[in-house]
Amino acid sequence: MNIFESILVFIIGSCVGSFLNVCIYRLPLDMSIVFPFSFCPKCKKSLNWYDNLPLIGYIKLKAKCRFCKEPISFRYFLVELLTALLFLAAFIKSRYCFNYEFVWLIILYSVCIVSSFIDIDYRAIPAYLCVLGILLALLINIIRSVYLFNATLFMHMDFSQIPIVKSFVGIFIGLGFVYFFKLLGDFGLDIYLKLTKKDSIEGEKESLGLGDVDFIGMVGAFLGWQMSILTFFLAPIVSLIYGIYIIINKKSHLIAYLPFLSIAAVIASLWGDKIIRLLFKY
Repeated sequence: MNIFESILVFIIGSCVGSFLNVCIYRLPLDMSIVFPFSFCPKCKKSLNWYDNLPLIGYIKLKAKCRFCKEPISFRYFLVELLTALLFLAAFIKSRYCFNYEFVWLIILYSVCIVSSFIDIDYRAIPAYLCVLGILLALLINIIRSVYLFNATLFMHMDFSQIPIVKSFVGIFIGLGFVYFFKLLGDFGLDIYLKLTKKDSIEGEKESLGLGDVDFIGMVGAFLGWQMSILTFFLAPIVSLIYGIYIIINKKSHLIAYLPFLSIAAVIASLWGDKIIRLLFKY
């Protein structure tokens, strides 16, 4: 039964990935994500429904538009596959159950994917994405808290472990912790620019973007304050190899950082407890 359900989750994930591709393309352009229906971004012709099938359509069309024969970016296939795999990972993490944990993980992963690919293109993300993620996390945790209250489990729970309390604490500590480091980084960068008599580093005057700060707050809302801090410290490790490659081959210090925060958030959501136990040996 787990195999059938896992295949179903993978298929659903790929379909959601197709929708996330729409969001990634349209949100920065302030376009509706509902209308018009999917179209080729180059010739603007509407896609046939069978050409829009997740994963299959890309392979069947051999990565070219049916009408104008222009190449279709591999990103479309990648986003669909990545979403499907993350949905499957969330299903396994939730012990093959369609429970609260599965729901909040797939929402978190979806926001991570959209934010990351938008950041790659624009070096910024719409602020409302993280706000929407936080609101959804709060809604889910309110529902969980009400359920626990009805089940009379509050009496046996630590107050800090009540879902909605844990979510609020995660937001405030996540935001506050990362914003403090942002202020330190901005202060250090400002001193460096004054000493070197530069206006900016390749146009950048901030050590960390506010979108990154908001993102960590969202991670805290979903996963709690410990995982938000773990995400913050994992991200530089995840980005290290790529950062070195960029500096050597592209002679640039600038990278889209949110994708690495997203990877770190996924790692924290799947193995965060084990990593913390390993680090602190308890």
